[in-house]
Amino acid sequence: MSKLENVLKKEPRRWIMNLVFAIAMILALIYSFSGSSINILRLQTVGIQFKLMLRGFSEINWNFLIGTGLYDFDEGIIYLALQTLSIAFTGTLIGSVLAIPFAFLSSKKIVGKFSKIGITLITFIRVFPEIILVLILVKGFGMTPLACVITIGLHSIGMLGKMFSEVIDNMDDGPIEALDAVGANTWQKIRYGIFPQIIPDLSSIALYRLDINVRSASILGIVGTTAGGFGAILSLAALFVDWRTLAAVLVVIVVLVLTVDAISSYLRRKLV
Repeated sequence: MSKLENVLKKEPRRWIMNLVFAIAMILALIYSFSGSSINILRLQTVGIQFKLMLRGFSEINWNFLIGTGLYDFDEGIIYLALQTLSIAFTGTLIGSVLAIPFAFLSSKKIVGKFSKIGITLITFIRVFPEIILVLILVKGFGMTPLACVITIGLHSIGMLGKMFSEVIDNMDDGPIEALDAVGANTWQKIRYGIFPQIIPDLSSIALYRLDINVRSASILGIVGTTAGGFGAILSLAALFVDWRTLAAVLVVIVVLVLTVDAISSYLRRKLV
């Protein structure tokens, strides 16, 4: 018997542990169904509801979508789409600008051991989901699009600040060392040594965040009909099973998201 065969025989039989683990997971999955309270009778109506949904989706409420007939333009879904895009863009712009100082404060390459202060701050900002933030902010700003803008801006600071700081930490030290050698001050190092390196990456990350914020802005309006975006309309249409209105909203959301995604992807390819 060769030495290799002896070594292989001495190896632990991992397949036994894997088999035991797989059996335990299957038994746990089966047991979980016993407390799931699945209503079999209600499942029988899924097919009927699905047919009604498809019928409603084939009869889109075009007047509501465009803002004609019984609806004014500022009551139509296209207007809400423009409002949603404006909320997402403004919130992303605010978050991107304010995330830069947080990123420098969180960068080990810039502030050293004091970076923990910045990391703690942006982590604290990211703790709260956007829907929780908007529920808090509407108490102070009312059910207005401004509350949604501030929500997206604050949440973007937390996410962008972390990603921006990683970009700063991964930049080349050569230009900064060269500026330091000729006696440049701190602002000159930032202006001529750091920003030229990181601006393309920061812009690309901000555009990616805009994609996410467009989706978020679409549902933040769920807190109230005057808070902006599609959220309230989606909630009411689903509550009253208005498939025609729901279909109109979904069509515009799909077009909006795909358009923004295509434009931002093109711009990111040009920047990086």
